[in-house]
Order: sequence, then C-alpha cells, then structure tokens
Amino acid sequence: MSRVSRGSAHRAAVRIARRDAMRSKGRTALVLCMIGLPVLAVVALAVLAQTAAWSPKEELPYELGTADARFYAFGREPVDQTPGLEELQARPAPAGDADRPWTSGEVGRTVAAKYGPGVRIVPVSTGTRGVLRTAHGYVRADLKELDLRDPLARGMFEVTAGRAPASADEVALAPSLRGKGFTLGSMAQVGREGTPKRVVGYVIDPRRPDAAITLGLPGAFPGRSPEPPQWLVSAGRPVTWADVKEFNKAGLSVLSRDAVEHPPPASEVDQDLVRSGDTGGREVMALAVAMIVLEVVLLTGPAFAVGVRHRRRQLALIAAAGGDRRHLRAVVLAGGLVLGSAAALAGAGLGIGAAALARQCVHMAGGERMGPFEVPWALAAATMALGVGSGLVAAYLPARQAARAEVVAALAGRRDGGRVRLGRPLAGAVLIVAGVVLSLVGVRFWRELGAAFGATAITIGCVLVAPWLVAAAGRAARFLPLPLRLAVRDGSRNRARSAPVVAAIMAAVAGITALAIGGASDFQQERREYERRLPPGSALLRAPADRAAEAGRAVRRELPGVPLVELRTLPGEESGCESGRPQECPGVAFTAEHGPGEITIDNVVAGAKEARFLLGRDDPAVTAALAAGKVVFFGAKPPQDAVTTARVSVWEANGGRQRTLKTVPGLPAVTLPGDPHARVLVPPEVARRIGVPPRTEAFGVDRAEHRVTGAEEARLKEVLLDYGKDGGGVYVERGFTGSFGRTTLLLGVVGAVLALGGSLIATGLSAADARPDLATLAAVGAHPRTRRLLMMGQAGFVALLGCWLGLAAGLVPGIAVARTLTLVEPVHGAGGMLEAAGHGPILDIPWTLLGVIAIVIPLVAMLAAGLFTRSRLPMARRVTA
Repeated sequence: MSRVSRGSAHRAAVRIARRDAMRSKGRTALVLCMIGLPVLAVVALAVLAQTAAWSPKEELPYELGTADARFYAFGREPVDQTPGLEELQARPAPAGDADRPWTSGEVGRTVAAKYGPGVRIVPVSTGTRGVLRTAHGYVRADLKELDLRDPLARGMFEVTAGRAPASADEVALAPSLRGKGFTLGSMAQVGREGTPKRVVGYVIDPRRPDAAITLGLPGAFPGRSPEPPQWLVSAGRPVTWADVKEFNKAGLSVLSRDAVEHPPPASEVDQDLVRSGDTGGREVMALAVAMIVLEVVLLTGPAFAVGVRHRRRQLALIAAAGGDRRHLRAVVLAGGLVLGSAAALAGAGLGIGAAALARQCVHMAGGERMGPFEVPWALAAATMALGVGSGLVAAYLPARQAARAEVVAALAGRRDGGRVRLGRPLAGAVLIVAGVVLSLVGVRFWRELGAAFGATAITIGCVLVAPWLVAAAGRAARFLPLPLRLAVRDGSRNRARSAPVVAAIMAAVAGITALAIGGASDFQQERREYERRLPPGSALLRAPADRAAEAGRAVRRELPGVPLVELRTLPGEESGCESGRPQECPGVAFTAEHGPGEITIDNVVAGAKEARFLLGRDDPAVTAALAAGKVVFFGAKPPQDAVTTARVSVWEANGGRQRTLKTVPGLPAVTLPGDPHARVLVPPEVARRIGVPPRTEAFGVDRAEHRVTGAEEARLKEVLLDYGKDGGGVYVERGFTGSFGRTTLLLGVVGAVLALGGSLIATGLSAADARPDLATLAAVGAHPRTRRLLMMGQAGFVALLGCWLGLAAGLVPGIAVARTLTLVEPVHGAGGMLEAAGHGPILDIPWTLLGVIAIVIPLVAMLAAGLFTRSRLPMARRVTA
C-alpha cells in the first residue's frame, strides 16, 4: 500500500470514528467522562500545586519591593548560596573577627565601593517574634521593622486601613489583632519592657494575610536581636550573579533580582546545595499514575467492546469490500484516538478552569495566599497525552477482536463464542503469588515501596485472572434464581464487557483496602502510644519560680472561685537556674532505677492533696506512705532495704562538671503502682531533712473541682505570657482526641463511587448490548419486572465479584504496610540502658468499612440499577436477509 493510500485510509478511519461517536451519544458521553475526569483532576491538582508554591521569582516583589537586592549579614565567614537563597552554607574561615556583626555603615561602604556613591540602603527586619500586651496578658506577634514610606519598600506590605508609621512611637498592626482591643488611635505596648506606641494603621503581608504583624520604623523595637541584619539595596544597576559571589566571599548573602530573573548556569552553582529529589516519591507517583491509567482503561474498554459489537456488520462490510485486518484495527483505534483526544482537551480545559475557581475560593476564605496563577504546561500536556493514550489502550483489545472476527458470521448476525485463554489466568496466579511474597518480604528492605510494588503485582495478576473467575461464576450459576442466573450467565458469556469492569472495581477496592488497613493500624498506634501527662480533665499551669506568687494571683483572677493546687518541687539535677549561675542552684536526685516514661513534673513535695491531683483519685496506699514520711517512687524498681539516698549536687560554672555537696542516706522509701507522671513524691518532712528549699513550679486545677474550657485555656495562655511563658505553660489533659472517622468515611465514599460507577457502567452497556435477549424474553411472555431484576442481578454480580476480589487483593499489602508503619524498635542508651521502649507491629483491620464494601455497596448497586431501569421489555421486528 502506498504512502498516499495509507494516509487516506487513516483519514477515512478517523472520519468513520467521528461519525460513529456522534451517532452513539450515550456511549460517547460515557467514554468522555471516564477519560476526561481523571485528566481534569490531575491537571487541576497540578495547577493548584504549582500555583500554591511561591517560586523565588514570584516572591521578589514581597522580598525586595523595588530594590535591586537584599543583603543578609549572617557573619563574616565566606558563604555559598543558591541564586534564590533557598540554600546557604558557610565555609570555614580563620579565627579573627568572624563573629563581629555587620553595621549599616560597613554594608553601605562595601556596596558603594562596588556600585558608586549613588547607592541607597534601607535597613529591614522581618523575622523577630515578640509580644503585645492585652487586657488579659500578652499575645504573640511578628515584629517587623521597615519604613513603608520609602519607595524601595513599595509592595512588601499592604496598608489596609490608616497609614504607615512615621515615627518611632507609632506602629501598624495586623487586622487580626483588632479583636484584642487594638483599634486605630489606641496604644499598644510592644514587649514586656517596651513603651506604649500609637496604632496608626493596619498592615498585612500579601502572602499571609492572617499573620499577626506588628510593624514599626527601623529601630522602633530596641532590645531585640534581629537574626540576621538585613538591608534593601538600590544599586542603580543589576546585581549580577558574579557580584553575588564576590559579596559571598566577604560573608554577605544576597537575594538579587537579576540573579533570580536570569539564573546562572548550573555549572556556576555549588551542586551540593541543590537538594536532590525524592526518588521514592517519584516511584510512588509513577505507580499511582499507572494505576489511574489502568483504572481508566478497564472502565473504558467495555464501552469500546460494546461499540465494536454494535458495528460488527459495518466492520464486516469494510472487510467484504477489500479491507484487511489493519483497516479494521485502524477504524476501532481511531475511535479511541478521537474520544481520547476530545476527553483530554475537555478535561485539561475544565481542570485549568476548576483550579482558577479553587484559587479564588481560597483567597476569599482568607488564610495563606497562593502565588500567581500558573499552569505547568509541560505536565498538562503529559497528562493530556496520557488521556489520549488511555483511549488508544482501551480500544486496543476490542480492535484486535474486530480484526479477528469472522466476516460471514458478522454479516449473518451470529455472535462469536468467547473462550478463556489458559495462559493468562496462570500468569495472573504467578503474579499474585509474587506480589504476596514481595509485599511481605519487600517491606523489610524497601519499606512502603515494597508493599506498593507487591500491591501492583497482585492487582495486575487479579486483572489477568478476572475473565476466568467470571467464566467460573457462570458455570456455578445454575443454583441461583432465574433472574440472577440469567444475569450471571450473560456476564459470563460477554466477558469482554463484564470482566474489565470487575477488574476495575477490584483494583479500586484493593487500593482502598490496603490504605484502610494501613491507616487504621497507624491510627491505633497513635492511640496506644499516647501518654497522658495528667489525669483526664485536669490542668497544669507552669510559672517561673521567681514570679510564681504573682502568676498564681493572676490565675486566680481569671478563674475566680476555683481552688488551685500549688505544686512545690525539689529542683532536679537537670533543672534550670533562674539566676544563670549553676553553682548557686543545687539539685536533688534519689537513688532509684527508673524505667522509660513521660515525666510531667518531678520531685514533688506532696501531701494528700497533691497526690490526689497527680493521680486523679484518692489512693490510700500513697496517702498512708506520705503520712508515714516515706518517699514514694512510681515506675521504678523497689528500693533495696526500703530506703533511698538523696544526693545534692551543683554544676561547676567553668568545667561543667557535677560536684556533690552532700548525701542524705537512710530515707524511707516505697515503690507503688500508678502513673502520675511524677517519678518521686517527697513528704514535706523529708524535704526539710534534705535541706534544699522547695520552689513553686506550677499550679494545678483538679478535675474534681473544675474543668478548664477552651476559652479559659486561651485566656490563661495570654496571662502566663506576662510571666515569661510562651503559652506552653498551660496544659489541659483532654485525652487522645484523634479520629479516624473522616478517613474511613472518605475511603468508603471513594469505594462506593468507584464500585457503583463501574457496576452501573456494566449495567448500562449490558442493557444496550442485550436488546435481542430482552426482546426474546418479551416474546416468550416474561413479566415486565424481569428486565429490572435482570439488570439488578448484573449490577450486583459485577459489584459483588469486584468488591470481594478487591478485598482479597488488598488484604496482604495492607497488612504489610501496617507492619512497616507501626513497628517500633526499642532505643538503648549508654551502657545498654533502655531509654525508650519499643513494641511489635500493630494490626487493626477496619471490619466495618470492609463489611460495607463487601455487602452494602453491592446491594446499593443492585438498588440503583433497579431504580434507573425501565420495566417495559423492548419489542423488535425480525429482519430477513
């Protein structure tokens, strides 16, 4: 065949496929949805991911304003950096003035020596945390120092109300702080020792509108230590990459507009600073893409198979007119090309539009802003190519079947008898066994990747076995009622239509099963490993030892009428020293061998009230031991001879060595069961005998007296910020609050959608393909509801077989993933001492979810098929040749 005639044949095939797609609108819409929806989802996610990530070039207006560069002075050692300053590494330098900080004058002279006297530099600081005084205490805020009136700062921040600060006694705050009482014209005290400043405006960071910002002029917040000093520089000309490297030698790091907009070649950048990609992540992504393509092919292939069956006479006429097998394959493959191309184009366009709409919704909802809208055209084109390829692959097997069809049988209207090739089920069985072995053994070497590869092998093996299982189900259908028997045998006879749908449902359910088992086991591990720091419902409020009395009075004002348990402790050997001179701060340790565990507070000088708070109940044994003057240990081996020794020591200021001041032997002691997260309770008389004055470390709110609410907890955090605590000084034990319910619901919904979609697709194709059989039923007097029962049986057959096969296929990979995620090895410290206990793998199978997939989803598929099926049986007239 000549080149011209081959091209003409291909154009004719495309024309025939296009016309057939226009005639069969229902089947065309189905194929477009099955191919287009994954393309839409992938393109939308890719666009959102690309848009959400701020590239160095997109951040330039907010990092540089209108300046040419931004200089950072981390030190005076030479540095290596990437053009966008994503990575920075200091090089060793000889001892000298390496620690001497840079000043604005030095930076100005250094830059002026390079670019001339017309250089302008503006100090800027954007990375310091501070506090604002509120009516209750203090609230955290990000302190920024920048003169927004300077043209170089244009665009870095946005003034939403009022104006920018113009003097050192003025500030602009984030709008989110307005609810704390900071209105325009009010006074705001920045820092615990700061002077009040007038609020003259509200300002936001365009990238993070909800950030708590406090902005003043350079030098407005004295006493802080900015890290590192920074300057905006207007050089009058581009700061090139060569200039950046020269400044790096002096210890200055530079974010240059020119270097970001015109990146240097890779050979000029230290490749050790360039982060290597996550190859494991790429492999998992490749597996996910392959499974999506497999799912699309399995769900779309039956539509092409039914289309070929409807066009058998047309294809037979092409063959009778001189067309060979290549022409028949070309006609069917052209259908996959036409529909795949249309679906890919529509899916990509709708995906880009959906991403733009989602970005707008995110911005309207507030929170962190996405970057400028950006479409990764290369990834979008690759996704479209996958969509077109999925259409071609889905049409490939039907094209081969059309090329092998008997022309005489097709023209006479006789159906071809299908048969199962024995080689494919055997190959599938081999793959299943190999996947099971890979899942169980591979996780020891490749962890989650081993289970992923094993699951892929099992899934492909089940796809190959699916036609044989469908045929075997048809042979066992003689025990079923008539409608179900007809449905199962019809599916078995038309395996080209039913087997791919069964395989598609199986693949989806297998993935969901593995994820559900792994996720449920991981969640169960979190639940088991959660360690309560207090009895449920109790609260612990820490305060600095030198201001404990003031903090206690402030807490009582916030919780009027609530009794507080004052917790006094003997300082431990590793306790901090408020004075900063460790040689003046003795610590106490008791001779006991403790096991691993979470310690909330230690060496508590306790009586009955303190013990009840820490234990969450009245324990007669603990109360009696403390009343008898015995030191009470928890989680320790029983002391020898029921006595212990207290050692009082200090740390030397110079050498950092520990020096023992004295020991107090012969203290009566006992080990009792319980888990108060305090290893030692010390009776008051024993504390006096040891001779180290106890200090108030915290206040407790007993759950029997009061339950601290969320609003009270927020107010208490503000109060304790006034006493040097960062909000971590307030802890309310609410128990383990995690939940796996949302994940279970999501997996169940995804499984239901895929299984219902696959079963309804099979039912719809069966209804279109079985019109002659339904007409025969009508001719022999079948009741009208027989058709509805037949369609319900077909939907239930493919859904039940696919779901059960998927559950079996996903069970082993799920168990393998659970073992990898939940196995924790014990940690031993110096001398073989156990520091952290490990545990074996935790397996939690979500039987409720799997039961819903196995039973409820097939029943729902049957009900849905019955709901959308008309009872009236079609009538057909006989066509004589």
